[in-house]
This record gives sequence, C-alpha cells and structure tokens, in this order.
Amino acid sequence: MPARLLNPVTASVMLAVSSVTLAQTPEVIVITANQQQSWLDAAASIEVRSIPAAGLLIDSGQLLQGIPGLQVDSRANFAQDTRLSIRGFGSRSAFGVRGIYLTQDGIPISSPDGQGQLSSVLLDNIGEIEVLRGPLAVLYGNGAGGVIALKTAYDRPSALGASYALSQQHQQSQFSVQQQGERQQFSLSAKHFETDGFRPQSAARKQQLQSLWQYQLANELSLRLRLDWAYDPLLQDPLSLTPEQWRQDPEQTVSQAALFDTTKQTRQRQLSVQLQDEGNTPWQLAVWQGQREVQQRLAFTGAAITSAGGDIQLDRQYQGINGQQQWRLRPDLSTTLGFAWVSSDDERQGFVNDFGQRGELRRDETNLAENRDLYWRVSYQANSALSIDGGLRYTELEYQIRDRFISGANPDDSGAKTYYQHAAALGLNYRLSANWAWFVSTGLGFEAPTLAELAYQPSGSGLNLALNASENRQWETGLKYAAGAGRGSISLFSIRSSDELLVASSDNGRTSYRNAGATSRQGVEARWQQQITAQLSQQLSLSWMDAAFVDAELAGNRLPGVAKWDALWQLDWQPFASLPVHLAWRSHYRSRIAIDDQNSQFAPSAVRFDLSAYARQQLGHWQLRYWLELQNLTDRANVGAVVVNQSNGRAFEPAPGRQLSAGLSIDYLW
Repeated sequence: MPARLLNPVTASVMLAVSSVTLAQTPEVIVITANQQQSWLDAAASIEVRSIPAAGLLIDSGQLLQGIPGLQVDSRANFAQDTRLSIRGFGSRSAFGVRGIYLTQDGIPISSPDGQGQLSSVLLDNIGEIEVLRGPLAVLYGNGAGGVIALKTAYDRPSALGASYALSQQHQQSQFSVQQQGERQQFSLSAKHFETDGFRPQSAARKQQLQSLWQYQLANELSLRLRLDWAYDPLLQDPLSLTPEQWRQDPEQTVSQAALFDTTKQTRQRQLSVQLQDEGNTPWQLAVWQGQREVQQRLAFTGAAITSAGGDIQLDRQYQGINGQQQWRLRPDLSTTLGFAWVSSDDERQGFVNDFGQRGELRRDETNLAENRDLYWRVSYQANSALSIDGGLRYTELEYQIRDRFISGANPDDSGAKTYYQHAAALGLNYRLSANWAWFVSTGLGFEAPTLAELAYQPSGSGLNLALNASENRQWETGLKYAAGAGRGSISLFSIRSSDELLVASSDNGRTSYRNAGATSRQGVEARWQQQITAQLSQQLSLSWMDAAFVDAELAGNRLPGVAKWDALWQLDWQPFASLPVHLAWRSHYRSRIAIDDQNSQFAPSAVRFDLSAYARQQLGHWQLRYWLELQNLTDRANVGAVVVNQSNGRAFEPAPGRQLSAGLSIDYLW
C-alpha cells in the first residue's frame, strides 16, 4: 500500500500544547487509492495531523485524541501499550494494538499476525499522523479495521537542538542534530525518559535513538534510510485493579505486583530502506529488517506443567519487502499493482516465576509467521463531480509452531495453519458544490487469529486449527464541507462481523479461544474545525456507536471495551496578535465501558479537562519554545482503560490525577 495514506491537511494540532491552525482554503490535498485529490474528493473518512516538535510526549495517545471513531484509552502503564480501537476494532486486545494496521513511513509496525505496538516509536520525530477509517481501510490486509500511518519528519531545517520536560513523576531529555543540503538531509536524535510512576511498582526508564538520511538521486527519485533503536531497561507493571479496589484507592497497587516483581524489559532495532519515484509512472520499494527482545515477569508462578510460565522471554527476528507500481491509463483513470511479504521468527521460552526469580522451564518453542499479499487499486474520475475508488487484496498467512517442551503431562503443541483470505472495497464520491461533497463506500475485510490465540486447543494438544478468521462487511456514507476558515464532516457507518473470537477456557496460564460471536456496530461520527477569529479557533469531535453481540449466546450484550459516546471540544486562543503565545482548553468525555462479554460490570464514564500554554521566541539563529500544561484540572478519579474479560476481576486500569508538566526547547538554526 502507499507509503502515505493522505497528504497533510493544514490543521496543526499540538497535543501537548493543543494549538490548532485551520485551513483557509477548501482544497486540502490528500492521497487515497494512490491518487492525489482534494479532501472533498476522497471517498473515505480521513484525518491528518501535522505534529509540531514540542511537549512532554510519553504516550502515543497524546497524538491521537479527538479523532472521531478512534477510542484512545491510556493505561498509564509503560509495561503495556495505550489501548486503541477504531469503530470497535482492537477493543478486545489485552496488550498492544490489534485490529488496526500500524505503519511508519509505509513500513508496517504491526507483525504478520496482526499484533503491534507503538511504544518503540520515537514520537518526537513524527511530523504527521494519518488515520483512515471505514471500508477502504480493509485494503491494507489482515486486521485492518482502520489504519494509523505515522510519517517521520525528514524535512526539518538544519539545527542543533536540546529539550527538557518534566512533570511530578516524569522527566525526559532529548538531543538532536539536523543537516539540510541541496540534495540530501540527515538527522540524529537521542532521547531519555524516566518516571517514578503515580502508583507503586510503576517506574519506567526508556532510551531511544533514531538516525535518518534522505538523498535525492534524481528529480523524481529519492532514497531514504532510517535506523531505529529502542531500549527499555525497566518497565514495571502495577497491574490493574478490581472495581472495589479502584473505588477504595485508585492509586494503590495490588500485592501481587511486588510479590512477583512484575516488570518488563525490551530492546528493539530496525533498519529500513526505501526507494520512491514520483514521476509519470510512480513506484515505491521498501525493505526492512529488525529484532525485538522482550523479558517479562507476570503476576503468577506458572508452575503447572501445562502452563506457559510466569517469566517470559521472547527473541523475534523480522523482515519484509513491499513494492508497488502505478500506471495512468488515461487522464481520468489510474491503477496500481503491488505486493508485500512480511515474516517473523519468534524464539519463545517461559519459566516458572519463583516470586521474582527465574525458575524451571515451562515453554520452549519457535513461532513462525509469514504474510504474502498481492493488491490492486483503481481510481476513476467519471466527470468533474463524480470519482470512484476501489481495490482488491489477496492474503496468504502461514503460521507454524515448533514445540520443544514435551513431557508426559505436557503434550506436543506443534502444528501449522494457513489462512487464504481476500479483501475488497469500493467507494464513490460526488461533489455537490464547490464546498460540499457526499461519499458512500462498502468493503469486505478480515482478521486472522494471532499466534497466541492459535497456541492451544480447548481440549487436547496441538494448534487450535479449528479457529477461523473473523470476517466483516462494512458500509459508510457521509457529507463533507470546507469553505474559508471552517471545515467539517459527518459519517454514518454499519459493520457486521462474523466468527468473532472469544475465550473458550483459561487454566493455569493456558488460554484457548473459539469462534462464537457475531457483532453488529452502527454509529455516527462528526468533526468540526473553525477559525472563529484571527486569534481564536475551535475543534469539536463526536462519536456515537451502538456495538453489540447479535448471536443467541450473547445477544444484546454490549461489546466490551467500547464506549457508546466519545466527545472532545478544544478551544485555542492567541491573546496577542503580534506574539506567538497560545493558550488552549480541552475537555474530553467518554461514556461507560463494559468489562466483559457478559456485561457483568461497567467502568464508569470519564471526564477530563486540560489547560495548556505554549510560546515561541526567535533570537537571531536561536529558537526557543516553552510549554506548560495542566492535565485533569479537577483531579477527578477516572478509569483510563479496561482489561477485557479479565478472569481474576482486575479489570480497571486507573488514570492519573491532576498532572502539571513544563518544558523548554532550544534550537540553533543555520
């Protein structure tokens, strides 16, 4: 798929600072179906954000709040990723991100089996974030209920810079150098972050390094290299709380966290190379290779012979290649053919967690996953008002598990499974006038089980080969408006999925799954941005979704982990027209959330108010940026996220109380 989903809209959202600049023209350019077109001509629900370099960026959720249809639930737990779901896809993930296709510069962050995480991304170097929702997203393959595409800022001016930010618990420092030449750009960034956490057993230390190089080989041909390195030597896990524990004291930590020393350590390295030609017949080629190592102690011993262990060690080698070629067959017709191959090789071991010490072996296996894709896209401009975009994707997803821990009581769990799936989508956009457009689209998508979900059968040994991929059919229609200083959209959607995965049994760390549930999701999403005056602007996003099971077993129950209502309103003010000082007020509401399939309990609704200030100063070659932010102004106790279907009842992950953060950035430009 294209390295860019969409081109930047001129809305500039500073999440740590929350200043917004709105477009003064309706002709915002985006890319969908590999063709440049205005935002009003795109047959999809899309959002693009330019991210200025400022603020205490510690969580990907800071960059993603306020996008309709995208639910961002911060766990405030650095041993686990922020919980993300798009129109309910990904809501069941116990860790990391599932059901959403993640990319950075066109290179997948998601693994072949659909699991991904954003914790290794150097967020401070992200220049844009592009989010695609709705049927056209399924063309990105397995687990693409939506797409989040990150774009690294390669084109920052030549500078030597340093920044420092801190809050009551957190502090981070960053150093960077950028060199812009006539035909090439180079940058090197290093970051250190540490925190004591707002709960006992929640400290963390993170280190990141990124090197970027871009060279213009010819007028239209460019080469990019990116080296990423991330090391997290300490990520303590304070664990979630039961509803009763959260009501008693949301800042407490359960005794199991200290008893079993629940911590995580990760290390990740990746090198990626990209060639891109933007001539008359554009083409792209990207290759990448990386390694990820994880060590983690869980909150149980895992001593049972059939358990996978409570002390986990993972060594993953992964690589991939993605290429595509576009042809303009006629002035009004273009088509694209592409391929992708991604593989991962995991060496997994599990040991008894002997109360913080590594014990006997309980798991020893190799997990192989390989994804082979072919895709085709087409875009047709029928006349000056009507455009049509569509495509097909074919996927072969192969899994192999080679079990080496075999005994009389622990059978051989080796096995293999291959999924043959396809996805298709079609979208139509009609310009009603210079300022209004109507679009409609439909698509068929799928989500295959992950390796973890295939690992065990409800009874017997070997892979759970009976598990099918979940399939979904989506419909969407909407209106868009853009004129002068205002821009807005409203979308209505319907999603019907089958073969949803549910937990079949969980015994001593050995969890098996089954295909059981069918779900139905209908919703409305609205977005409005307006430059009220030269110094005052606002943005409003609103999402409503009715997500429920429809099969006989759980009919009428709410889909766990999904809020019915999600709303954000933000007001930005520049009090002095001649001075680059910005003030921002942000309010966020999320309705209650079911914690399990049975809807036995709900996490209460959450309300939060934030206030921030930002200033920029230019002194010759020196540029200074200052920021100050007060989060959760009322110090209200909120549940940040839920752990879906948690068997021990600890389903609530508390959000922090009132937090004050400040920072300073100094750059020398040349």
